[in-house]
Amino acid sequence: MKTLIIVAHPDLEQSRINRRWMAALSRHPERYTVHSLYQAYPDGKIDVAREQALLNRHQRIVLQFPLYWFSSPPLLKTWQDQVLAEGFAIGAWPEDWRMRDKRISVAVSTGIRERDFAPDGRYLYRMEEVLRPFELTCRYLRAEWLPGFALHGAEHDLSDAEIEASADAYLRHLQAEAV
Repeated sequence: MKTLIIVAHPDLEQSRINRRWMAALSRHPERYTVHSLYQAYPDGKIDVAREQALLNRHQRIVLQFPLYWFSSPPLLKTWQDQVLAEGFAIGAWPEDWRMRDKRISVAVSTGIRERDFAPDGRYLYRMEEVLRPFELTCRYLRAEWLPGFALHGAEHDLSDAEIEASADAYLRHLQAEAV
C-alpha cells in the first residue's frame, strides 16, 4: 500500500529542502501519494471530507514540514483539529477510530543545528522530545508511531550536496519503515 505524505510548508517555493524531498518522492508515484496542504488550500479552508478520504486510502502517513517555533506550521495544526475529528479519528464507537492501527511518522526540516537539540545544547531537548506532541496524538488515535526523519541546519547554508544526500536518506528511511 502507498504511503501518504502530507506536506505542510507555507512557502514551498523558498524551501530548498522540502521541495527537494517532494521531488524525490514524486519519482516514486507507485509508493507515495504526495499531498501539499498549502497548495491544496491556499485560502486555508480545508476540505475535511477529502482529507479523511485520503487518510482512509492509506495505512501509512508521514507529516512532512519545517519545524516552526518547535511545532508545525499553522495549516497543519488546523488540519489536525478539523480532520482528526470525533466520529472519524476518535469516538464512542469502534468505527469512529479510523486511524487505529495506521502507521504515522514525521519528516521535519529545521533551521537549527542538530547539536543544539541536546540536553547540553542550546535548546536543551532532543528532537524526539520536541516532537512528543505528535507522538502523543498518534498514540491517542491508537495508531502506531514510527521513528521520524529530520534534516537540521537549514539556516546554516546547507550545500546542494547535503540536501541531495538528505533526499536520498529520506527515501531510504521510508523504505526501511515500509517493511
